[in-house]
Parts: sequence; C-alpha cells; structure tokens
Amino acid sequence: MADEIGGSGLDELNAWGQVREDNNKVTEEAVRRIQDNQKKAQQVGQDIKNDKATNGKYAKFLTFLLKDIKNDHLIKQIYHVFFKTRHEETDLVHLRKNMNTIVVVGMFIPFYQEEIKELELENVYQDIFSFGEDINLTRYINYIKKLLPKHHDNINIDKQEFTKLLTQITEYYQLTEKLSNENTIEFENTIKKELAFNE
Repeated sequence: MADEIGGSGLDELNAWGQVREDNNKVTEEAVRRIQDNQKKAQQVGQDIKNDKATNGKYAKFLTFLLKDIKNDHLIKQIYHVFFKTRHEETDLVHLRKNMNTIVVVGMFIPFYQEEIKELELENVYQDIFSFGEDINLTRYINYIKKLLPKHHDNINIDKQEFTKLLTQITEYYQLTEKLSNENTIEFENTIKKELAFNE
C-alpha cells in the first residue's frame, strides 16, 4: 500500500533519516564556522581598539616632543626626513601621506625615557633599547643601527637628510659639542659609515 501512495518504502525513510543526519552535521559545522568567525571578528575589533589606543599614545608623545624641542632647524629636518621622499630614478621629491611614527618616536626615546614609560610605549622598543641607562653618542648610534632595520616601513629615507637629522639630534641633546662646518662634514661621514650608508 505504501508503494501505491507514493512509494514511501523503508528505503526512502532511511534516506530521509540520512538527509536529516547530514543536515545536522552541516548545521553543526555552520555553527562552528560562525563561532570561529565571531571570535576572529572580536579579535580584529580588539586589535583596532589597541591600535587606536597606541596611535593616541604616539600622537600624545609627538605633540609633547614638538612643544619641547626649541630648535626650528631640528623640527624642519624631522619634516624633511619623514614627510618627504625622493624617487631614486627621477630624483623627484614627493610628500608622504604619513610618516613612520615608530621610527620618529624611536629616535627620541633615549632622551625622554620617563615620558615613554608614562605612555606605556617602552615595550615597542625594549628589545633594542635598555631603558634606565644614561645615553652617550656611541650608545645612541648603536641603538639607531638597530631601530632602522627593525621598524623600517620600506619607504626610502634620504640618507643625506637622515644623516643631517642625526647630527642635529646629537648636537641638540648634547651628545656632541656644537660642531664647526668642517667637523660637521667629518661627523656626518662617520655616521654614514657607521650606518652603512654607502653612496
């Protein structure tokens, strides 16, 4: 009789049971996938919040730094190094949309260790810089040699302008005496050699 009504034999009932079981498996997999995606979305959301908080700390430090530096030439040189880039083939200068904040801040942390600790940014640099120690010229240059490759953003820095910036920083923070023009050229050549800036 079942065959007459529509062929609902035992084989088909078993097939429906199989389909229902497959649907349960698919549903469980879908639920697991959705849960995994939600976890990933939460992690991305947390990462964005963390990035925003960290960027706020960097901005706070840069604001402090620009107020603290009382030397227009040094501020102008920071701008030349980190907001401009020169195309090697055409020699054209382009303005960058944003700067490498980690390197800019990193160049000044030896002189503002307490401020960096207050902003809780020292963990970014602690593997290449030992906080709490006095800074001298050799230690500073050795630190810069580690900072550049670790946090480089793959945009070329004008080596000549960067060398001038380092010279101005070392003078401003009294790691060197005020240099004469002749001594400045000699000092910049030494820095180029130390940083392997071979022209």
